[in-house]
Amino acid sequence: MRRAAAALDEIAASPGQLRLVDLGGRLGLAKSTVRRLLVGLVEIGFASIDDEGRISLGERLLGLGGADDATLATQFRPTLDRLARTTGETVDLSVLRGQQMLFIDQVQSAHRLRAVSAVGVRFPLECTANGKAALELLTDPSAGLSGIAFDRDEHTAGISAAGIAARTTGGHIVAISVPAPSDRFDANERRIVSALRDCARSLAS
Repeated sequence: MRRAAAALDEIAASPGQLRLVDLGGRLGLAKSTVRRLLVGLVEIGFASIDDEGRISLGERLLGLGGADDATLATQFRPTLDRLARTTGETVDLSVLRGQQMLFIDQVQSAHRLRAVSAVGVRFPLECTANGKAALELLTDPSAGLSGIAFDRDEHTAGISAAGIAARTTGGHIVAISVPAPSDRFDANERRIVSALRDCARSLAS
């Protein structure tokens, strides 16, 4: 039990970065012992291993954050509403979970042609505005607020977005992003960026 807890602590500290040999080195355990430990954790959903052998916390453990996600959604809903009114576009709230951004709330644009993502969907870090903003905070642990990050037709063709991320007092990395059809985003980029900067203070609260 203690070995499993120690393994989960190491995985949580370096999500998606450790492989079997790395985890064994940190725990001071033989490779065969760590393999058996991991198999058990994967079977009960506490850990997952990707195609390249990198280890992350499993869906069962990440699901325990649901209550926190609901609290964050409630906390930042006024900011999302205000940003949606200012920009006229869809506004998304997401939180870093492992090596992905989990969408936990959204205010949809009134435009007939709009960007919409389902709450509960996970998105990659490297090609999304919210993910890039979160990566900036992961790269600089001392930073409390990221700069504005952009996704220009990278994750979804025809959709562009701007986002900003913050480290909350509770230790979460959350991001607010504004996606829109690329033509409309380009025409209104200055207004969207300005509105995101205005909401930065409440995001970091």
